[in-house]
Amino acid sequence: MHNRRIINRSKLPLVMLLVCLLAVGCSSTKTTKSNESAGQTKQKPDTLTTVKVSTVSNTFDFIPWYVAQSKGIFEKYNLKVEFVSVDGGVVALRGLQTGDFQFIASLPESIVTAVSGGANIKIIGSLSSKTLFSVFVSPEINKPEDLKGKAAGILQPGNGVDILMRWWLKKHGLEPDKDVRIVSSGATPARLAALKNGQVQVTLLQPPNDLNGEKAGMKRLANLSDELKDYNQDVIATNGNLLKKPEVARAFMAATAEAIQFVKDPANYKEVVEIGMKSIGTDEEITTKSFIYTAKAIPDKGKLNIEGIKWAIDAVKEVGGIKEDLPLNKLVDESFYAK
Repeated sequence: MHNRRIINRSKLPLVMLLVCLLAVGCSSTKTTKSNESAGQTKQKPDTLTTVKVSTVSNTFDFIPWYVAQSKGIFEKYNLKVEFVSVDGGVVALRGLQTGDFQFIASLPESIVTAVSGGANIKIIGSLSSKTLFSVFVSPEINKPEDLKGKAAGILQPGNGVDILMRWWLKKHGLEPDKDVRIVSSGATPARLAALKNGQVQVTLLQPPNDLNGEKAGMKRLANLSDELKDYNQDVIATNGNLLKKPEVARAFMAATAEAIQFVKDPANYKEVVEIGMKSIGTDEEITTKSFIYTAKAIPDKGKLNIEGIKWAIDAVKEVGGIKEDLPLNKLVDESFYAK
């Protein structure tokens, strides 16, 4: 027994060493987990990552992204961005849900409807924090009351253009589907064509199609931003699955923020116009006027107009697109803005 006690005492230093080693091991494990946690907040992917982004052809809303591509800003954040032009936000939203696109910019109303129906989508920013639409009418229309018995051109039922058109008509005492017929006429260029050929007498146009409308003799009856103070013309949305690798979204928003800063710097005015001409295919006059009108609506860092998001939720609910209130945190995630 005496010898056994001596042996046990002799092993004490070894036991203490083992305890210390185990403690170090635990500490190392905690450090690893801490590093993993820190990895979740990294600001860009480790390697060049390809993402596909939808744009709507022949609109000026996407100028920050065109600048980011032209100036190599996306690559700075390890992103290789491929733009795919689609015919309207509804098509873009469908592609986002199927995984064909990783990011889109769209009117918010259709996204509100989709998320309410269970779609795994998050709005993470905005390219314009006010509406860029103007109400355009055929030459014989002088005031809203003249539209009674006429037709209004929209993209398709339930999308943002439809809801905004209905909102404006009601605001001016006209009942949609009763006083004014609602006609699905397609994306912005197609709606302008329908207005020019007399298929509809009123529609919503944005730069540069509003300027093309004026050149064609159509009449700008109202700037929608004068009546609708809080809105987001183009919310930036992504599929929730992509947010499992949040560094991609952070990098995309950081590149967007840097491009916006470049666009809004007066020293870069001429270069931005040149990029717009090349990317959108408009002449210098149209591009310059579109840029001047659009720049005022571009929010710093691509931040959302939250009151505008609330307006969109209420507007969709009012037309029956959703039955219950949609919590903001189910629709919006503002954690991806550039620091």
